Amino acid sequence: MMNRRKALTLACAAAAGLSRPTLGLATGKPSADGVLRLGQSTALTGTNGAVGRQFRDAALGWFNVVNSQGGAGGYRIELMTLDDGGVVERASTNAKLLTSTHGAAGFFGFAGPGANREGMQGAMEEGVPFIAPVSGMDVLRQRDNTNVYLLRAGHRDEIRQIIRHTRSTGITRVALLFDYESAGWEIRDSFAQSADTAKLASSVSASVSRGSVDVDPAVAALVAANPQAIILAANPSASAAFVRAARKAGFGGSFYTVSTVGGQVLLDQLGQLAVGISVAQVVPFPWGGTTAISREFLGFCAASQLKPDFASMEGYIAARWLTEALKRAKPREPSAAALGAALAQMPALNLSGFPLAFSSVTRSASSFVELTVVSRQLKFLK
Repeated sequence: MMNRRKALTLACAAAAGLSRPTLGLATGKPSADGVLRLGQSTALTGTNGAVGRQFRDAALGWFNVVNSQGGAGGYRIELMTLDDGGVVERASTNAKLLTSTHGAAGFFGFAGPGANREGMQGAMEEGVPFIAPVSGMDVLRQRDNTNVYLLRAGHRDEIRQIIRHTRSTGITRVALLFDYESAGWEIRDSFAQSADTAKLASSVSASVSRGSVDVDPAVAALVAANPQAIILAANPSASAAFVRAARKAGFGGSFYTVSTVGGQVLLDQLGQLAVGISVAQVVPFPWGGTTAISREFLGFCAASQLKPDFASMEGYIAARWLTEALKRAKPREPSAAALGAALAQMPALNLSGFPLAFSSVTRSASSFVELTVVSRQLKFLK
């Protein structure tokens, strides 16, 4: 089995554009050496680099396990990761490089709004499947996106679950902070729809400019509305700035976040101010070993020298789901078409207690959402 150090060396080489020479594969053509190549563009550096690294490392670890046992469906799997640093233009370039230079038969685990918008477009243009993006964006979930194969629930599901929870605890005045860009507008619309369905007494929203942490106008607007709870759906830095400013302005209610906001980056920026924040999660709780999949995941992390986290859990599940699809389909060639067909035809799967059933309507295999809360030790609790 390829050890973790070697796997990470290869991934980092790919991120720097120094990966092994490929076989000059043309887009859409199958590999001639029995290798299925996947390409990933994500931030490995910068503020949100931790999510990309954790997802990548867990996926690589699982592919190494599978490869050591003869591969999936008769093929070894390689993952080439290019660092986009969270920059949209780099993600667009990476998408082209992954097929033209690295011979990727599919895109896997793209992370970040910009990377996923560009990645989905690039996948359509290059004729490859777009698999398990780390995103809750609605634009990925349209029925006619026939090359998209999602693992996780969407932001719409997360917002619905948050409002269902607030309503059950007697909270009827809820506000939303979102980024003023397309992914944020989707969340705003989902919030308005869910609030209307739940018949909330008050539902207001405010935005922060993309890439900005100038939250003062949003704080003034939302605190003035006297909400009992505020959902954070802006980028982690803006959300952290908002929490600090809102508390200073006298807001004493509850905070909730969607999964793509309430990660370790937010906790690191807020410190003790993060205590009590409720965070939506779209994969099972990684710690504690109370479920079969968490026990298997913890054993995998120990053997692979990985740190358990929600992002690494997502990478682990995505890699298992993909390899299971290949094992069942046993494609005749490791091509883009065969990879897409394997996922589209994948029957409902109980992955160690975690149900996955791909839907051509939602383009997703899971609608799972549960809420966690940040403890005084800055740990996630169920």
